[in-house]
Amino acid sequence: NVIIFGETGAGKSSVINLLAGKEVAEIASTSMGCTFQSSCYPMMVAGSLFTIFDTAGLNEGDPKTMNKSNAIRQLYQLITSLKGGVSLLLFCMRAPRIKDSHVQNWRLFQEIICAEKVPIAIIITGLENEDGSMDNWWVENRDNFEHQGMRPAGHACVTATKGKKRGDRYLFAEEYAESRAKVQQLIVKCALQKPWVVPKLKWFAETGFLCIRNKIIRKEVLIQMMEKCAMNEE
Repeated sequence: NVIIFGETGAGKSSVINLLAGKEVAEIASTSMGCTFQSSCYPMMVAGSLFTIFDTAGLNEGDPKTMNKSNAIRQLYQLITSLKGGVSLLLFCMRAPRIKDSHVQNWRLFQEIICAEKVPIAIIITGLENEDGSMDNWWVENRDNFEHQGMRPAGHACVTATKGKKRGDRYLFAEEYAESRAKVQQLIVKCALQKPWVVPKLKWFAETGFLCIRNKIIRKEVLIQMMEKCAMNEE
């Protein structure tokens, strides 16, 4: 199981379609705010079966604490429903710059949601017009990620669009094919051989504590989350 996350508009659905080699995920045209409702897409990647779970992250500039608690509650329900565990997190972001919400999402998933038990890789989209190789973007921006404490297990600089059709071919057909190979290789390289399976109550207890300590949610909001998840304080 692979979880791909990022803001609305980051290109998650397009990356899933890129991986699948056809359109299987609907591409959102409007921002849905802060939610962790997810869709799953089983597909073959380099000869192995993976299930890709598409989620949204915390969007930039959304101050509503209850929205965040709903998001974490829904993610709790997703994580604990994956009987086969989680093998990889894929953080999808759109170039050209790192935003505060990118750092917030990274920390939420890596440090809090998966307790640094699952590798996280980055897919940077929107690089079809990059001068020279799309990989140049990472060379120029790697230090910015390091400065923010974002140290991925791997990365892929890609385009998730074929571009407009010109005659019998698409404008970015070559870059698109290259991008598909990159993302496939990234998943195979970074995914855990033995997936991380979370103990439900321990996960919720530790996540709740970290969310309060990091001021993501308040204690009373955590109690509301517990009630919605049909859990008691004990």
